[in-house]
Amino acid sequence: MVSDGERRDLYDALERQLGTGPAGTLMELLPPVGWADVARQSDLVAIRGDMAELRGEMAELRAELRGEMAGLRAELKGEMAELRGEVAHLRGEIVRLDAKIDGQFAKLVTANIASMLGVAGLVLATARLV
Repeated sequence: MVSDGERRDLYDALERQLGTGPAGTLMELLPPVGWADVARQSDLVAIRGDMAELRGEMAELRAELRGEMAGLRAELKGEMAELRGEVAHLRGEIVRLDAKIDGQFAKLVTANIASMLGVAGLVLATARLV
């Protein structure tokens, strides 16, 4: 690899032989780095081909992902509909049990009142006997 000092020496020699203008022009035509670091047209064509291939693969992956996402959405909608049905069924069961509890509560209150009256009668009867 050519150092900056060597490039400067070359420019000075060219300037002595050719003059400032032609020496500057020639130095502008030389790459600032080694020739191995300069990309050729064929390198760019190969890179463009690789990029086109990658774009195609990315498009395929996007399409595959969209298909999978659509399938997951449909599956999720089905499961949500099933859960809604189960929740509706549970609500119906809760309403049924609530009504049953209400009916049992009225019977329980009536039975308690009857028991309390019976105990009160026994207490009064016992008090009269004593």
